[in-house]
Amino acid sequence: MRTEPGRNRNVPKLFNSARAVGMGRWALEQAFEYVKVREAFGNPIAEYQGVMFPLAESAMHIHAAHLMSLNAAQLVDKGLPARKEMSMTKGFSTQMALQAVDRVLQAHGAIGFTNELALTEAYKTLRKVNVADGTNEILRRTIAKEMLDGDMDL
Repeated sequence: MRTEPGRNRNVPKLFNSARAVGMGRWALEQAFEYVKVREAFGNPIAEYQGVMFPLAESAMHIHAAHLMSLNAAQLVDKGLPARKEMSMTKGFSTQMALQAVDRVLQAHGAIGFTNELALTEAYKTLRKVNVADGTNEILRRTIAKEMLDGDMDL
């Protein structure tokens, strides 16, 4: 239950969630431009479900992470604790952004590992963000504890 308004010390989690969402969006934009022009077997690779379905799924995940971040930000703006929501948002958004960048690397093939695309740098950055302000295991522990303590709002 959210009964105690006050200062939220977990705002860095929200920052890292937004950072992850932004990086995931950026990576997906790179991929969607690339798959239109890269050809395999005489067709743009955008015509192949094996290439496009993982990218579409990552787009769904990044959108969900964005909405989770907005929800957590609204709770913070209202002065509510949002500890559970911040943990959920940070854990989900960083995992989904990391997965999105991995899928974008896969869609690009070997060129994805070149320095000119910066995808490997994005992957390394997101891997670091994934453990900043609490590892996913610690975040899950926080979520479970808050729910055990009665915060069942979802």
